Amino acid sequence: MYSKLSRIQDAFRVFEEIPIRDYTTYNSLMCGFGSNGFYEEAVVIFDQMLESDFFPNVASISYAIRACGELGSLDRGSLIHDCVIKNGLYSDVPIVNSLISMYIKVGRLDLGRQVFDDTPKKDIISWNSMITGYARSGYWVEAFELYISMRKFENLDPSRVTFLGLALACGQAHNLDLGKTIHGYLIRSGLMSDVRLGTSIVDMYSKCGAVKFARSVFEEDLPEKSLISWNSLLAGYSQNGYNHEAVLLFQQMFVDANLKLDAFTIANVVPAYANSADLQGVRSIHSIIVKNGLELDGDIVLGTAMVDAYGKCSDIEAATSVFNCIQNPSAVTWNVMISGYVLNRHAEQGIPLFLEMLNSNVFPDSITMVMLFQSCGELGSLKQGSMLHGYCLSKGFDSHATVNNAMIDMYIRCGCMKSSQVLFNSMPHKNVVTWNTMLGGYVKRGHSAMALKLFLCMQLENMHKPDLVTMISIIQACTYISGGRGGEMVHGFALKLGLDSDTLVANSLVDAYAKNGLIIEARSLFDQMDRLRDQSSWNVMIAACGVNGKGEETSSLFLQMEEDGFEPNSITFVSLLSSCSHSGMINEGCHYFDLMVSKYGIQPSLEHLTCIIDMFGRAGEQLSRSAPDKCGYHTLLSNLYASGSKWDEAAKVRKIFEDGKLTKKRGWSLAMM
Repeated sequence: MYSKLSRIQDAFRVFEEIPIRDYTTYNSLMCGFGSNGFYEEAVVIFDQMLESDFFPNVASISYAIRACGELGSLDRGSLIHDCVIKNGLYSDVPIVNSLISMYIKVGRLDLGRQVFDDTPKKDIISWNSMITGYARSGYWVEAFELYISMRKFENLDPSRVTFLGLALACGQAHNLDLGKTIHGYLIRSGLMSDVRLGTSIVDMYSKCGAVKFARSVFEEDLPEKSLISWNSLLAGYSQNGYNHEAVLLFQQMFVDANLKLDAFTIANVVPAYANSADLQGVRSIHSIIVKNGLELDGDIVLGTAMVDAYGKCSDIEAATSVFNCIQNPSAVTWNVMISGYVLNRHAEQGIPLFLEMLNSNVFPDSITMVMLFQSCGELGSLKQGSMLHGYCLSKGFDSHATVNNAMIDMYIRCGCMKSSQVLFNSMPHKNVVTWNTMLGGYVKRGHSAMALKLFLCMQLENMHKPDLVTMISIIQACTYISGGRGGEMVHGFALKLGLDSDTLVANSLVDAYAKNGLIIEARSLFDQMDRLRDQSSWNVMIAACGVNGKGEETSSLFLQMEEDGFEPNSITFVSLLSSCSHSGMINEGCHYFDLMVSKYGIQPSLEHLTCIIDMFGRAGEQLSRSAPDKCGYHTLLSNLYASGSKWDEAAKVRKIFEDGKLTKKRGWSLAMM
């Protein structure tokens, strides 16, 4: 009675007061412990039962096996399995199902499958356990094969749990077509009203990147939405780069859904704020964590997400503070902290943190090594990079392509092309990133001929198809060779590979034509791009006209750019000012400088100021002679000196006004008219 009422302590007191215990007494308490989650106690009572020569019934054996699975005790579970075999209980389906489930929970899918294959009798629970076990472990092919076998050889209809496992497998496999088929079956069967199934379909679409489908199911097919439903859609937005939508959904959850947000909710919205560089948003999430009593020190996933977010939002002090609060940080936590230092130009902190990681008995992974090689590359520290190379060799990290690629990049950044080439040649397994890293290194170091030679080797090997990064490196290499016809040559190659329709490749080709003096070809390609054009396309074309002395054309391009809805950025104005300087267009240059600051709110950088100084320098600083009655040049020059903290020079120019030699026109506003 006490066991059925879940009053387990009272049940145990009665049990201990019984002087002579029998078979029924043990089984009653065993079932009470097992059904109420007292797994350690269930195993102890099971052992006492065997020692007292009372053989447990089917329910007690099932609960004991389940307890071993929950406790992760493979050894105890195996002993009970032997007991089942010796006593001829393999024909009992509930016991077999418990064994399958136990092996799956302790991470031994192979042993679970062995039990599944050996048992003469199976029911839908047996099949569901294996299908779900495979799906959760990422073995989606095996999950699908089992389902097909069940339908083909067994007279069993799939249940809700079957479809939960299949939906999970589709998400793991990113198999959108099969996922849609399962969704359609659930609709026809009238099962979409089930909250768990509906949520599993939302999760499946999210994992397949079909976020619009996920949102549609969430809004139209889920009359009741659980926290898991909301979290599944939120994870879909966050993991597929829909940062704005993730933030809006989170705000809706926070305000409208009347839900108690959990750590999973927070961990999924934090990256959305981080990827948007929204520091204020990350801080607001931090306050929500504190108010809701969620602990960063004990929750590794949540704590790691916050460290990563602060790092990406350039608040390295906050990232360090959160990191120091986390108890027993995992390798992933250490990795994001090292990455934060690299992102925030504190690469020198990477190696000391790595040593601290080793002292904390946390073994690094391949990502750790990649981050550290990035640190050494940023610092140009060949000595530390070489030492890390040795560490990788001793620990077997040299078998990871990503680590080798990072090492090649480190040697290139440190100016040691010979070491990068030796490492490249020694790699038994290369991927397209390996080739791209080496190609990019040659181009950056001015070895264009070597880059083209390596590209030819890549083609002859015929194992890795060139991608966009490859193409851009080759375009840059061809810009400086082939007697000025490099742009045409590489353009033909891009057409052959079908990469000419990519915006980045097209922009690089326009730039290559322009640098080879082929401005007509550059403009022709730019016009052909049409809808492929992005902001960078306009910047490249404006710069192309500028370096080729087409100053008036840059002005018309700028107007067209604004008309097409592209807002100029800092780079646009560098190109415009440079063009005006080269073309002697002083009035236009002053206009664009003023437009940049007053209309678009872009603060002048060193590059902008250099362009203005160059423009005035080319004009001989004869502005007062050419336009003695105009004060605009003097105002601009005064502001220019002030922005460079040259206060004495700025004061001299301003003194002209004070002496009455020039009068600045009074400004008017609509409010005065």
